[in-house]
Amino acid sequence: MDLSWHLVWKCILLVLTGILLLRLSGRKSIAQMNVATTVIMISIGELIAQGIIENTVWRAIAAVALFLATLVILEFLEIRFGKFQNLITGEAVVIIREGQLDMQALKKLRITVNQLEMRLRQLGISSIADIKHGAIETNGELGYELQEAAKPVTKRDLEVLLKQLGNK
Repeated sequence: MDLSWHLVWKCILLVLTGILLLRLSGRKSIAQMNVATTVIMISIGELIAQGIIENTVWRAIAAVALFLATLVILEFLEIRFGKFQNLITGEAVVIIREGQLDMQALKKLRITVNQLEMRLRQLGISSIADIKHGAIETNGELGYELQEAAKPVTKRDLEVLLKQLGNK
């Protein structure tokens, strides 16, 4: 019984410490993570698990803190030096220009046309031709700008139209 309570307290201590350290480091949402952040987060999860299983709670906490300090330093360097950002995070890759697919870019990213079309459908876009500019961002998400004819009508558009109709 004594051993199980010891394990419970180790788990609670490591999880709470991990949460505290992550909050202090200013974590982004998972969707905003880049490759470096993802690697560090996976490593932190492994360190916490090892600290629970082995008798190395304080070493695990120190290692998690060191990983997060490294992450904060990397993020600072990315902000400070543009070339460092390209090295660590990479750049967005344009895959659609004026409604036309860049097949070379898709091949480079190892994305099929079917996979791209699935992503577009999930975003409510039924045709590649409706996209003026589309890119796979550094976090893997699809960023896009719609062609003028495919953009939804805004409140401002309606107000302008109503003014024009009222002046006639």
